[in-house]
Amino acid sequence: MELDDEEKMDAAMPIAMPDKPDYPYGLRISLTHKELKKLGLDPDCEVGDMLDMRCFAVVRSVSLNDSDNGQTCCIELQIEKMAVEDEMNESED
Repeated sequence: MELDDEEKMDAAMPIAMPDKPDYPYGLRISLTHKELKKLGLDPDCEVGDMLDMRCFAVVRSVSLNDSDNGQTCCIELQIEKMAVEDEMNESED
């Protein structure tokens, strides 16, 4: 999902950003202490830790457009069920 250099230059951002992100807008989600508690995770994660996330999402909208530049598609998903595991503390077995 990581953007290449050309995609970073062309990326449409909801606000002006001096540094272009490595991944497209909308792929980052935020979990507060309330969501972490529901998922059974301790809030002791560190930047760079890897989490295994599985989720089910419902398609909320589908948009298909034909133009002179070709066809574009956008699908909006609402995550409804999610499970997350801390890969940093998983045993090697």
